[in-house]
Amino acid sequence: MTSPATHSYISPAHILRVALDVPLDRLFDYLDGGFSVDIGQRVVVPFGPRKQVGVVVAKSNTSDFPIEKLKPIISAFSDETPLDYETFALLKFCADYYQYPYGQALLSALPVRLRQTKPAVSRKQYLYSLTDAGKVQTIDNLPARKLLQRRVFSALPEHGALDEIALSEVSAGWRKPLQGFIEAGWVQAQQVLAGIKKSSFSAVPAPELNAEQTQAVQAITAQVQGFKPWLLHGITGSGKTEVYMQILQSILANNTGQALVLVPEINLTPQLESRFRSRLPNFPLVSLHSNLSESERLQNWRLAQSGAARIVIGTRLSVFAPLPDIRVIIVDEEHDGSYKQQDGMRYHARDVALVRAHRRKIPIILGSATPALETWHNAQTNKYGHLTLNERAVSKAQLPLIRCIDTTRTEMHDGLSPALVTAMKERLARGEQSLLFINRRGYSPVLLCSACHWIAPCMRCSSRLVVHLRQGRLRCHHCGHEQKIVRQCPSCGNADLHPTGHGTQRLEETLAKLMPEARILRVDRDSTRRKHALTDMLASVHADEVDILVGTQMLAKGHDFPNLTLVGVIDTDSALFSPDFRAAERLFAQLMQVAGRAGRADKPGEVLIQTSFPEHNLFNALREQDYAAYAQSLLQEREMTQFPPYAYMALLRAEANQFSPVQQFLTDASELARTLTEEVMIYHPLRPQMEKLKGMERGQLLMQATQRNAMQNLLRQLVPQLREHPLANKIRWAVDVDPLEF
Repeated sequence: MTSPATHSYISPAHILRVALDVPLDRLFDYLDGGFSVDIGQRVVVPFGPRKQVGVVVAKSNTSDFPIEKLKPIISAFSDETPLDYETFALLKFCADYYQYPYGQALLSALPVRLRQTKPAVSRKQYLYSLTDAGKVQTIDNLPARKLLQRRVFSALPEHGALDEIALSEVSAGWRKPLQGFIEAGWVQAQQVLAGIKKSSFSAVPAPELNAEQTQAVQAITAQVQGFKPWLLHGITGSGKTEVYMQILQSILANNTGQALVLVPEINLTPQLESRFRSRLPNFPLVSLHSNLSESERLQNWRLAQSGAARIVIGTRLSVFAPLPDIRVIIVDEEHDGSYKQQDGMRYHARDVALVRAHRRKIPIILGSATPALETWHNAQTNKYGHLTLNERAVSKAQLPLIRCIDTTRTEMHDGLSPALVTAMKERLARGEQSLLFINRRGYSPVLLCSACHWIAPCMRCSSRLVVHLRQGRLRCHHCGHEQKIVRQCPSCGNADLHPTGHGTQRLEETLAKLMPEARILRVDRDSTRRKHALTDMLASVHADEVDILVGTQMLAKGHDFPNLTLVGVIDTDSALFSPDFRAAERLFAQLMQVAGRAGRADKPGEVLIQTSFPEHNLFNALREQDYAAYAQSLLQEREMTQFPPYAYMALLRAEANQFSPVQQFLTDASELARTLTEEVMIYHPLRPQMEKLKGMERGQLLMQATQRNAMQNLLRQLVPQLREHPLANKIRWAVDVDPLEF
């Protein structure tokens, strides 16, 4: 990977091959400078006029460069545990497969503080205990409706202290009430040395498994020696999480082994973490996700690396976490698009997890109610083991009744049908909860001029600005641009401008007028910006302090609300006729997930979907809750059109301030690719659906092959030559292997 030379130079000193976070696909040679350095160790090296952190990946006595031209390293972090060979090999595979510089791939997988030139310091930890003032208080001093405060206060022992792990077992939303107790002088915080310990709580008894759950646990635990991928296809509420926990309990018994549990999004982590801690208190657990502070992430990463953490729950980057004794990998909601990284190295965490499990010869479980078509195809062709859970885990829980409301035949009021409003009022009267799902945050999708039909555009993207009425702002949800709401049309001068369409804010306002007595909670990216905001909101829902939830896809999956019996879906029709061939698959999965929030306990659930196309094939399958039949019909379409999983794709994406260099680069790339292979279909360069994004003009080149090796062989030849193209450094470009978005 070093630069080619005609002959090698021999040195009596050790030469270190160092990976750096730079966009060059090569390693760099440095002298060891008298330091004792191991492979996998972090070092600080001179790189041009600045210093950089690198990782030593090899040692040698020879170099392709004259020894006198090699610089010594500046320092080495010798007090840290080196990276292991497995991490090196996995990231090298990913860098090669996804066509990304190895050094950048390796460094980006490390916590931020391990990429800095100064020594990495872990976070502070605290123990919380009652003060003298707190010990004389009783739970009766707290308002009866403040259930979360009462629960946290009751857990604090009169003598002794609790750490954050123990408090998180009490409630995922413990931080806010505890801060109130500290401010009141009832609780004090004492800093302690960072580390991990077993839970101080007794294990919650395991529920009795039904026959399907028992079969799943027995089948997987019977084949834990060697690589074995499993698809655990379970309807929403079928108890997949309980199956995961009993499998972990079996595999991690005898105080050996580690497990990696991947979740698609941050907002699923606290709830899953709390459930795992309460059920498996004897297995030290840490989480890894972007909502952690840099010091928290570093601490948890080190606990995983040392083996002290037995279970690691994390989002997609956690697939690279160092786990020296890993015995099993679980990928929850494996179909979710959040597992695909959309910038930098565009890896898919589920696919990387499969590679990691294969290399370590361990089982991997892919769980979903609506598996990705690629996963379903592999299960149907017996490449994966296939286990199904067709019953809800709670004995009295039934699948919700799904009905479509034809919006072309009913009079709508502010985006709501009379049938949906009536159903919400009935739940309100019974003390049950409702969820309204709309995948648009803000007040209204667009600001429209009634005279000339001008719509407020984003100047930096091929999109419209969204009205956020409470803040008095127009915002682009793609690039983040925002501006004041205009008072008259810039095109014709008309002052009659109307917010058109519905977003979460407008829906919340409408509901407040229709049902002023209802307690309404809006959950979207705007309302959850504050750290721990989502955790606090979910705690309020579980405490029955909310009657109606209004939310986006943040609420569509993974959450378990026992008192929620109605789900209303406001608008889904735009995805039915999208040019993206994956749109129908994504919509079906999303609707199945959000429908699964209703009726998860002993109360029957109902789902009402507002649509102009109630007889569409997708809705027919949804009403029957028959994923298998719908997946089969989609697979037949994919086979006829030769789309994945019957073909392999790669996209060459490019963008610049002007489109002409993008067009020239992609045209040259397509012509070059055609000269390199005849096994790959090379399409003509096109503009994507979002032609302009964040001020950049965009284009893309699609390549398609029936064999994965044919695609990889082409990319191995094509990408190095593109790096030498005259325009390569004048535009932004990247290769996206196995793309999910077009």
